Amino acid sequence: MSKKKSTKKTKTDKTLGDLVRAYLTEQIDVILGAEPALRDRGPVIHDTRVACRRLRSTLRTYPEAVDTHRAAALNEEVVWFAGLLGAVRDLEVLTDRLLADLAELPPDLVVGPVVADLEQELATQQSAAWDAVVEALDTDRYRRLAAELDRWRSDPPFTEKAKAPATKVKTFVKRADKLLTKRLDRAIEAHLADDPEADVALHSARKAGKRARYAVELAAPVLGEKADEIIAGRKELQDILGEHQDSIVAAAFLRSEGVRLGIRSGHNGFSYGVLYGREVSRQAMISEQLRPFLS
Repeated sequence: MSKKKSTKKTKTDKTLGDLVRAYLTEQIDVILGAEPALRDRGPVIHDTRVACRRLRSTLRTYPEAVDTHRAAALNEEVVWFAGLLGAVRDLEVLTDRLLADLAELPPDLVVGPVVADLEQELATQQSAAWDAVVEALDTDRYRRLAAELDRWRSDPPFTEKAKAPATKVKTFVKRADKLLTKRLDRAIEAHLADDPEADVALHSARKAGKRARYAVELAAPVLGEKADEIIAGRKELQDILGEHQDSIVAAAFLRSEGVRLGIRSGHNGFSYGVLYGREVSRQAMISEQLRPFLS
């Protein structure tokens, strides 16, 4: 009796579309599955936001594999939703950062009710950001987004190029890496030249770094063990650039709050200035931190 021929794809006969679909499905599962916890204001903001970022990155890194019009429309709506999530997450990060820095200061440098002021202001902003997320879940716009994500999960709008062998993924990984190298070199040049646009360039390099990392994650079934090594390096770069961006955000907040509260009776802007100085010092270290990653 003859055995039935297996229809299961092997590692060698997978297509580019198979890899893209698997990665997109993973991200969509996270995004759609987060809704109940988001309604309860549970601790899923970070993971959901990252899934949105990975999804958008995939659409931008592998554009030839999917219908460009539907990809552009989906990207626009994911940007909207991720922006709401990001407002909450950024305030969580900022709160943890500033309170930890305050705890490290000598008591004589913590002047006035700065801890209570920061906690109250950031909690108020975070509550409002959460309100915006929860309210968005009941809008027609979100329901349309969820429906479109579900369609992408069940039937991605692939092009003929998605039928290419899975090994084609290496071309897209190289392209993402080339973009990262170009942006990073340009950003460091700008920073060393005291270009006023240096921070914008560093943020652009950070986004390219994430895209390159996610491209490798998607390609891991083809790249094998090499993928883990590349991802680790990309994660280190992402951490450095992320810390720099967090410092910029924190410095802007501290300057604004120090000016606002420093002129109110019973308050003092001194400690905000101390914290601001720490952030500026951290930002000055970026060139040396990034030296190992330069081409």
